[in-house]
Amino acid sequence: MRRRTGDGDEFGSLELLLDTICNMFGLFIFVGMLVALLASSRAVEIQAQGTPAAASALDPLAADRDAVERLRERVHAMERQATPDATVDQARGRLAALEARNDELARRSRTMEALLKDGGARVEANIRELPRLRAEVKQLESQVQAQSKTEGVRLRAPRRRSVEGLMPVQVILWKDRIYWINPWIDRLDEPCAAWSEWNPDAVDLARDPQCEIRECFRGGGQWLIRSVPLRADGGLDASEGSDAWADAFMALLGRLRGDRHVLSLKVAPDAHAAFQRVRERVAEIGLSYDVSPIRLDDGVYRDEIRDGVATAQ
Repeated sequence: MRRRTGDGDEFGSLELLLDTICNMFGLFIFVGMLVALLASSRAVEIQAQGTPAAASALDPLAADRDAVERLRERVHAMERQATPDATVDQARGRLAALEARNDELARRSRTMEALLKDGGARVEANIRELPRLRAEVKQLESQVQAQSKTEGVRLRAPRRRSVEGLMPVQVILWKDRIYWINPWIDRLDEPCAAWSEWNPDAVDLARDPQCEIRECFRGGGQWLIRSVPLRADGGLDASEGSDAWADAFMALLGRLRGDRHVLSLKVAPDAHAAFQRVRERVAEIGLSYDVSPIRLDDGVYRDEIRDGVATAQ
């Protein structure tokens, strides 16, 4: 082997130093390249974070906020285009008024239909009744003419003042028959009892006559409401040519007192002839009387006996 000299050792040490320096310089270069690479990657990431997609990834509510904002903008736009509240309220008021007017017209239409229907029925009924009414009028005219030619008949139709305080005795004239509906036997001091008792010869007891007594005082203050069905074959027959009724009727008048009673004649249109005969008999004995026209289409006499109120139907 060859021995190395001292100069050779010195050059070997420099070589080792240079090798170390080169290695360190290479390491610095590598580290610098690595740092540059990392910095470049970070810049790309930061730039990517500025895009909407990145923002959505980082903020999950961003899309909802955007939707809400768009809806808000649409609402504002619709509000700007909407009709003012005053106009809406005015339109609602007009609509309510029109609905009320429509309801009123509908109600009036129903009322008119009912009236027309009822009016048609009444017209038909009047057409059917017209011949009978004309015959009654003709009969009454002939009877009035005959009565006007009669002379020497004494009448007693007193003034109202002269009969105030007297008890009325109702006598119904219907179909030329005389209906003495209450007995008036021993009832001078009990008028309410007399008005609520029935004469079976004149009143149809099977049809339940009614007398509602609301007030009844001996000194006055009577108030009675009555509904009295009459017998078609009852009463006294006072038609023309019949005189059998006169004695019975005068006997009934004998139950009354001129200072306590007034005869209240209720005359139906078909009993004018009977009224003439009855009036003559009443005038003969000088009993006060009054006359009231009535209608008895159903054969039921109705009246209200009350102080200060007429007893007509």
